[in-house]
Amino acid sequence: MTTDATGPVRTPEQTLALAAEALRSRQHEDGYWRGDCRSSLIGETGEVVLRHYLGCPPDERTAAAARTILSEQTPTGGWAAHHGGDDQPLVSVFCYVALRLAGHHPDEPEMRAAAGAIREMGGIEALNNPLMLAWLAMIGLWPWRDIPLIPPEILLLPDDAPGSIYHIGAGGRGVLVANSLLMQSRRVVPAGFDIAELRAHPAERPKRPLPMRAATATSHVVARHPFRPLRRRAVRKAVQYLLRTQERDGGWGGNWPQTANALIGLDAIGLPADHPIRARAMAALDEYVTHHDGYRHIDMWIPVVMDTALALNATAAAPGADPKSAEGAVRWLLENEVTEPGDWSVLSPGQAPGGWPFVFANNTNPDADDTGFALVAMRRVHPRGTDAAVDGACRRAVDWLVSQQCDDGGWAAFEPLRWRLPGRERLADIGLLEAPSADVTGHVLEGLAADGRADEPPARRAIAWLRENQHEDGSWPGWWACFHLHGTVSAVVGLTACGVPGDDPVVARGCEWIIAHQQPDGGWGEDVRALQDPSWIGRGPSIPSQTSWALLALISAGHADSEAVRGGLEWLARNQREDGDWDEPQNTWIVYRDGLTYRDSMLRLIYAVTALSAYHHATQGRQS
Repeated sequence: MTTDATGPVRTPEQTLALAAEALRSRQHEDGYWRGDCRSSLIGETGEVVLRHYLGCPPDERTAAAARTILSEQTPTGGWAAHHGGDDQPLVSVFCYVALRLAGHHPDEPEMRAAAGAIREMGGIEALNNPLMLAWLAMIGLWPWRDIPLIPPEILLLPDDAPGSIYHIGAGGRGVLVANSLLMQSRRVVPAGFDIAELRAHPAERPKRPLPMRAATATSHVVARHPFRPLRRRAVRKAVQYLLRTQERDGGWGGNWPQTANALIGLDAIGLPADHPIRARAMAALDEYVTHHDGYRHIDMWIPVVMDTALALNATAAAPGADPKSAEGAVRWLLENEVTEPGDWSVLSPGQAPGGWPFVFANNTNPDADDTGFALVAMRRVHPRGTDAAVDGACRRAVDWLVSQQCDDGGWAAFEPLRWRLPGRERLADIGLLEAPSADVTGHVLEGLAADGRADEPPARRAIAWLRENQHEDGSWPGWWACFHLHGTVSAVVGLTACGVPGDDPVVARGCEWIIAHQQPDGGWGEDVRALQDPSWIGRGPSIPSQTSWALLALISAGHADSEAVRGGLEWLARNQREDGDWDEPQNTWIVYRDGLTYRDSMLRLIYAVTALSAYHHATQGRQS
């Protein structure tokens, strides 16, 4: 063991052994791994608003949500969207509204502090996410006239027409359809109070850009004068869409937000409170409830497939791998392969299903990210020709991946980018669109390489896409995790997995960027504020998962013996807990760039084991 001023430091092998043991101990008896998934308080506050809208009287769940919200109020009076962040307007407004619905009075000290903080941030009029403003409008706290309405007639457009729902990102499609039903009815269940105290400028209407004002005015003209036979047909088609896409667990999309929005949309058109569809959906929402440190929380999604694929790869690579444990995870992944066509098949007719989703209870919509992760993990345990079931699943997965490759050669997570109208950037910011990205493309390349397809045309096109889209400073931005660090690491690992050498200029420049952004303590970190503030790109306190990401890239490019890698390994060793895990309260994963991020409690350990195992294999026989 080496020592520093704080005492003995574990060697990389000792750090790995302790971490791998901790990770293996967390495997469920059914074969999977599942971490807790914490985001901002939008889930907890959304539950309170949702239950009020659906006519559920306040109960212990409402009181528990209020206790959780108050426990996370910042010293400045508002609420942050992530650990260590400043007060955030949208989260703060929803926390305030939820507390009012839970019975808290605006004269309470905490409420006065919150209202003051919100006014300091520009007041409620500073909010500009129309889908979130609709949640305030449906309880009478925002005027519908100031929200651009989504007409249900969009469902009548041809499937591949500009503006079609099938040109919207898969993650936002169900939300958009549900909101089209809410917005055509504009049903209001009054909160029973107003929130004038949250306005910074009470006498003024919110200022909006001219295109937004025009879109809002036009949408309301259409809403007031619909062609009624067409409107009835559109509403029926929207309802049919929601009923058709309800998952086997009763929810939508395998996540809380889509399920909640679907419930609102169906309620708005008169779905009875005792209808079995609603009962199944309400039961599905309860599955997202977790408890941490005595407080009730909403995990907005359960990324069990991602956790399992990555954990299987990590534990199978670490010394002392348990074949029985690995086989249990492989069989669990095989049982959760997507076997039915979903929305993606509408514009990919004839394509057979395959691949893996992100979450439990999703048998129709795989994603490229998690399919890549699963390919890498299963091929580590079962190379080609060693297991017929794995061979078949990998073949179907690759076929599906190739069918969803974007025209330019990259990959987005769910479906190719098809949006051809204005507004692409803003729609992406609020989660309604997704473009091809370096992190997803890199993960797919890693999966293709693991399946022996690195030299086939789809991989060659993706490599060319990464070359063309590298920034001048050597980095790539990511899409689903923060931010340039994740994008750059994923690109470098994907490129090297496909045989691009470490001294190739595109890989070398990526590694130079990573090394240039190593922190003085030896680790790596990039704060989620980088999404809005470029000064944070590559900057932030060192954390375990991001340090491990950087190590994976550098080791894959042939830098295992570098000073940068030694510094990162020492940082992991110094900060490891006695139980083998690490502390990481920071949010590192992204849902949409307008502020919804999260952290998965399993990933810091998974990535550390993966990086330490990579170092072990790169230096085997050369360590002291």
